[in-house]
Amino acid sequence: MFQVNKKGQMSLEMVIGLIILLVVAGVVISLLLHYLSPERMPSTQEQMAIRDFKQNCEKYCKDTSTLNYCRYYFEGNDWDGNGMKNEIVEIGDQKWKTCEDRIYCFFAVPCDRFGNSATEIMKRCSHLLCQNYLDKYEGNVTLANNATLKEIKGSGDTLKCNLSIIGDTENWHKKFFGEHVCGTS
Repeated sequence: MFQVNKKGQMSLEMVIGLIILLVVAGVVISLLLHYLSPERMPSTQEQMAIRDFKQNCEKYCKDTSTLNYCRYYFEGNDWDGNGMKNEIVEIGDQKWKTCEDRIYCFFAVPCDRFGNSATEIMKRCSHLLCQNYLDKYEGNVTLANNATLKEIKGSGDTLKCNLSIIGDTENWHKKFFGEHVCGTS
């Protein structure tokens, strides 16, 4: 009789163990389904592009022989991953508003070589790009202005959103790379 109770107790323990295992498995599966749903999954391709962009910016920051840090921009179209492409987003230490398809290194990756904030870096980049084009065009301010503007904003329909809808005080492009960025002729 004592043996029967021991067998019954082992069977009961096994059943309880299986029930606990099923409950735990159900919780784990429901958590996986909740967090791995397609709408919660990040766009890995866009995230990889952002990671690569930031790595290139860090590389360009260290390269003292070029101005690629000032010129290089993210060519994606959904920086914030919200599914809305080519919109104006806020980025950087001072939350500058810019187009998702033209996020420059100076917004996303600080570079001590150019300054301590995006504002300082944009001022420095503006000055260096102007100087570069003034040297290239032998002091011709008009050509240097045009080249710098084309370098930073692009030309024609390359910019997918409109920076002019941003107020003058918040518009980094007007402030640092405006019409007379290299002076007036």
